[in-house]
Amino acid sequence: MSELALAAVRERNRFWEAAATIWSAAVLGLAVSPLRNVDLITAPISDKVLHAIAFLFGIMVWAGALERYPRRGHSLSLAVAICVAMGGLIELLQSQTLTRSSEMGDFVADLAGIAMGASLWILLRFRARPVA
Repeated sequence: MSELALAAVRERNRFWEAAATIWSAAVLGLAVSPLRNVDLITAPISDKVLHAIAFLFGIMVWAGALERYPRRGHSLSLAVAICVAMGGLIELLQSQTLTRSSEMGDFVADLAGIAMGASLWILLRFRARPVA
């Protein structure tokens, strides 16, 4: 592989790693923040839909960040495990705050987003493979 190609791969890896870090920090931060008027910000969109969308993006950025490792099939599995753990951690943390509440429905919405994101990732990776 040429130096230019290696530099492009390293740059792509840095993008996905940064995106996964930012997503994780943002989701955890918002989950435990003492915001009381969240409904004013998200009024037109259901809370469950927001959870699903957030975790759809989460699975995409984590799968991208982990894809560089040797066993590519495992990148999506690891991304799913990370996102499921994050969803569970969020609900656990919210049960410990005074301004937030833990809901099983939120975790189910997280799982739905993870499933949709994983399906989309598989579809996009399948389409990106060169045909022999």
